[in-house]
Amino acid sequence: MSQGNDRPVYARIADDLRAQIQSGDLPAGGMLPSEASLVRSYGVARGTVRQALAELESLGVVASEMGKGRRVVGETAGGRGPIAARYEAIAQSLRGQIEGGSLGQGQRLPSEEALADQFAVSKGTVRQALQVLAGEGVITAVHGKGWFVGNAQTPLTRADEIAHLIREQIVSGGIPVGAPLPGENQLAQRYEVARGTVRRAIATLEAEGHVESRRGQGRIVTKHTTQPDGSEATATPAKRLPT
Repeated sequence: MSQGNDRPVYARIADDLRAQIQSGDLPAGGMLPSEASLVRSYGVARGTVRQALAELESLGVVASEMGKGRRVVGETAGGRGPIAARYEAIAQSLRGQIEGGSLGQGQRLPSEEALADQFAVSKGTVRQALQVLAGEGVITAVHGKGWFVGNAQTPLTRADEIAHLIREQIVSGGIPVGAPLPGENQLAQRYEVARGTVRRAIATLEAEGHVESRRGQGRIVTKHTTQPDGSEATATPAKRLPT
C-alpha cells in the first residue's frame, strides 16, 4: 500500500470490493466473502473490514442477511452508485439467487414480511420487487401459499411441493449434511403420496445437488441450499490494496 495515499484503509478496501462488484467478479445476487476471509485476504483487523462493509451497505451496494452474511445487491458499471431503485435492487438480488440455484425451481420464496426484514424495507417495496419478477415469468403467486420460483405455464406439481418440504428440512438442519434421507416408503406415508411422487421429488433434489445416491447407503444429504457466514477452510494470501 502506497504511503502517499491518504484515504483510510477501510475506504480503500471498500473501493476494491466495489471494483470487483462493478467488474462482475462479485456478481449481484452472490454472497460477499465472510468477514474472516476478508481479514485474511487484506491482512487487516476485523474492525477495519466491518467499516468497509458498513460503507458498502450505506451505499446500497450490499445488504446484510441474518444468519448468512452480506449479499451483493449490485452497482452500475460506471460506478455511479447503487442501481436505480430499492425494489429493483431486491428483484436483482432474488433473481441472482434463482439463477445461481440458491432458490430452485418450485421452491417457495421467503414471506413478504421476512424479505422486508432481510432487506430493511417496507412490504410495499418487497411487493414491487416480486411483481417485477412475476412480470418476467421468474416467479408466480400461488393463492394461499405465497410466491414460488417458476411461472404460471409450469405450475407446481405435488412432487415440487414435496421437494420443497424436504429442502426446507435440509436447510434448517433437520436433516443434516451426511445423513441419509428417510426411505421412499416412509416419505410416501409421511406426505400421503405415491412412491412415484416421492421419487420425482428426490430426483429434483439430486439434480440440484442437495442429495446423492450412494451404493449401500441410500440417498445422502450432500449440502445445504444456503451457507452461513463462516470462515473458509483454506487460507488465502494477503491482497494488495489499490494505490
